Amino acid sequence: MKLLLLNYSMNARSTVFSHQLEVAKRLSRHFEHTFVITADEHLGEKGGNLEIQSSNWKSGHSLKNAITFYRLVIPVILSQRKDIVVFSHMTEVQSFLIAPLCRLLGIPHFLWYAHKSNSKYLRLSFPFLNGVITSTPGSCPIRSSKVHPIGQAIDIELFGIIQTLPNIPPLRWYHVGRLDESKNIDLIIEVFCKLRGEGWELKLDFYGSPSSNSAQTYFDTILRRYLTKDNLDWLTFHGPIERARIPEIASHHDGFVHAYQGSLDKALLEAVICKRVIVSTNPEFENEFSSFKSIHHSQFENLTLQLGTVLEMSEDEQKARIETFYNITKQNHSLDKWIGALVEVITH
Repeated sequence: MKLLLLNYSMNARSTVFSHQLEVAKRLSRHFEHTFVITADEHLGEKGGNLEIQSSNWKSGHSLKNAITFYRLVIPVILSQRKDIVVFSHMTEVQSFLIAPLCRLLGIPHFLWYAHKSNSKYLRLSFPFLNGVITSTPGSCPIRSSKVHPIGQAIDIELFGIIQTLPNIPPLRWYHVGRLDESKNIDLIIEVFCKLRGEGWELKLDFYGSPSSNSAQTYFDTILRRYLTKDNLDWLTFHGPIERARIPEIASHHDGFVHAYQGSLDKALLEAVICKRVIVSTNPEFENEFSSFKSIHHSQFENLTLQLGTVLEMSEDEQKARIETFYNITKQNHSLDKWIGALVEVITH
């Protein structure tokens, strides 16, 4: 069987999508031939049975994007229609564009979707899809037998190289991810301000950048609000980093803080495998790890309570918690397990 893989990037240096290159390489081992149509102009590593083309998908050029995309994807589908499966990896718009054609030709078509928001492209394409692959049961807004939770794809070899455990109490914290409003960056800073006011000498580093114009506006507001104040040398924004550098960054910090309320975040699980202390009010994380349950209506109160509790934990308690989280992630969210589960779903 052959695979048509639709993704955003095959660029190993991408700050957001670099993992898609490794996913493509691992998936290709399970198929006779793998066609990749990527949105990024960077074609990544070639070789083996990977055949990579770029649609050079540009923001704000909808018709041109669609025409270029169809010119690439239709010949592949028509020439391989009897022996191919389509997997759209995070590309819900492209999935929507070809979903009716795949259904008409009887070609199996699956979409990876791990967001709690029910986008219009998901709603429109869902009737035509053979299935939706997601990370956890709560990470897809649609409840259906066509939805398959298979965990996240965390590269244990890449992120599990740190040998030193964090300092206790954990005073050096970091966050990796988009600096968007959904990530509650301002909330995290406010919680740290409160606990520093109570005597904890916390430091906080952010690695990432805004992902859109509206996110840039949100981030500019944060900069004006906090970086103009005196005595904020404990707060630093570093900009985006390559994914391969995350273990190095993690090794210089004690804990990872996170307040995103959507699906189970890859950056959060990568920090778990780096064996850092974790503080997160993410509902999917709480469910997956039987971690602190949010008991207040206020996100601020929940995060303050959780961080304050973690800071008071003994060294033995911290080590046990770190090891428990690590083992759960390794068992349920490794890249190897994810690839195996994905191949099982899309080929059967």
